[in-house]
Amino acid sequence: MRSLRAVPTPRPNADLLTLVRSRPRAFTRAEIVALSSARRARSAIDSGALVRLLPDAYVAAEHAESFLARSDAALAWSGEGAALAGASALFAWALLEEAPGRIEIAVPHGRSLQPPPWLTVRQGSYAMPTGTVDGMPCARPAIAIAQAYGDLSAFEQSAVVLGGVARRIVTTRELRQALVTVPRIRQRRRLTCRIESAERGAESWLEETGLRDVFRPSEFDCFVRQHRIAGALGRYRLDMYDPFTRTCIELDGDSWHSGDEQRLRDIVRDADLATMGIQTVRLSRRDVVERPDWCRDVVRMVLAARRRH
Repeated sequence: MRSLRAVPTPRPNADLLTLVRSRPRAFTRAEIVALSSARRARSAIDSGALVRLLPDAYVAAEHAESFLARSDAALAWSGEGAALAGASALFAWALLEEAPGRIEIAVPHGRSLQPPPWLTVRQGSYAMPTGTVDGMPCARPAIAIAQAYGDLSAFEQSAVVLGGVARRIVTTRELRQALVTVPRIRQRRRLTCRIESAERGAESWLEETGLRDVFRPSEFDCFVRQHRIAGALGRYRLDMYDPFTRTCIELDGDSWHSGDEQRLRDIVRDADLATMGIQTVRLSRRDVVERPDWCRDVVRMVLAARRRH
């Protein structure tokens, strides 16, 4: 993907506003003049078509509320060594679905800045490894998770840790290292527990609940978590799999298994597994949350019947 910091190439007779609207990024006054002329630049700024977000950082008015434009402006204004941090970095890494209300950046220790209300600046007191997303430097996912964890909702906390590990954006080893690197982490104990759940194979809040509250007793240690298997019609990942009885337990969340298309895929998958002698037992989110004893009893009875045969 082309970097946001790349300045659009002027085209003959190209309109200034067309050029600056073509990318949600920030421009210095010198860049705007280079795209047109000093007179046109001044006219665009005076008319409000170009908005000044920070000193010498202008964006097209239509992009003034954009996460990308504001992040680009903040990084350009704060100088070398700055990077998106916390929830802003998590959104850039696609670990959060919604952009945070305030942009957060980290700058080298000792750099004093006076940010506007939409921007939070934190001074680094530790080495912060970074990567690049859309041309913008960002705290690495594990560090960003540690920085933002205590400010996230319960659902977001689960999504960034369990979802991040499942999607291979971050590893539990990197998260463990972040616990050591970041000195102050709100809800550190809760984050540590969630990392442990990821290490045990949980990939969602529902699976974590199953591990922690439903299938924790030693009698369920027979299950392999997140087992990958190849069938005649496809490759599958099984939430919980007992190789001895060839039993698969699937924990179905509402968002992934409620639609007709997904239900059809589940039917095909279960049939394919059945041809291999694998029986699938599906437990809904509601059952796991509201009827954990019932879930345990059902699985016990299925396992007992499978063992007899």
